[in-house]
Amino acid sequence: MKPLLTGFLALMCAPGLWADIRLIDDVGDTLELDRPAQRIVSLVPHATELLFNIGAGDLILATVAYADYPEAAQALPRVGDYNALNTEAILALDPDLLITFTSGANQSQISRLAALGYPVFRSDPQTFADIDRTLRQFGEITGRKTRAGQVADAFTADIERLTQRYSGNRPLQVFYQVWNDPLITLNGDTFISQVIEMCGGVNVFADLPMPSPQVSLEAVIDKNPDVIVTGPSDSGDTSSWHQWPQLQAVASGALLETDPDTLHRPTPSLISGATALCSAMDKVRQN
Repeated sequence: MKPLLTGFLALMCAPGLWADIRLIDDVGDTLELDRPAQRIVSLVPHATELLFNIGAGDLILATVAYADYPEAAQALPRVGDYNALNTEAILALDPDLLITFTSGANQSQISRLAALGYPVFRSDPQTFADIDRTLRQFGEITGRKTRAGQVADAFTADIERLTQRYSGNRPLQVFYQVWNDPLITLNGDTFISQVIEMCGGVNVFADLPMPSPQVSLEAVIDKNPDVIVTGPSDSGDTSSWHQWPQLQAVASGALLETDPDTLHRPTPSLISGATALCSAMDKVRQN
């Protein structure tokens, strides 16, 4: 009995033996795994990036369209996009975890995969705190808790650093344009609105109820923002906003361009986009 007991205790202490994993995802569902995931299909771009961030990129079997960062992610097989999935390809990969978005036209396919017994974790971080939490959750899911904690700590420290540097500066009224036709913006319950606040700005449509509301041109003109932030498709000398020279942002040349590849992703890479936006807004103040 003594050799058996000794062997059992050694097994219990072995680094490869893991306790059960139990986490709540972003729709309130519970994910339960008896060991860290080893064969992940990541069906949302930000999850792919976050897994690489924490050193778990080697566990990803496949991903979806637009999951192009870091560069190593570009070599992964694609099994669909936000609208539709190649379920046959996913079944052939036999994953032990699917990480998905919380909405989208492919949700019925994801539900069918879940009904077949494939564990699903739905992810949609909306705030800085959500990004920190998601990094740590992915660390638990993959057995990379130490690395995930380090990345989360560094991300939150960068947010605090930028907040201390810029948030107390003279406030600027900001209109953030996600899309130009129709005009789409973001309300205050989003990490991009948090970036605006961190940079010392005020999101002029923060109080709207929907996260990505459509607004009218008249509403923007009525707000008369100090700054208008757009993407590359509606920026610079060809920006459609030059048709409205009475706007303060146009008159003062405060039409700022942002990089969606960094600022629109709920990952640590948004620090780069946030730093650039804060710096550009500070130049508006100086001018």
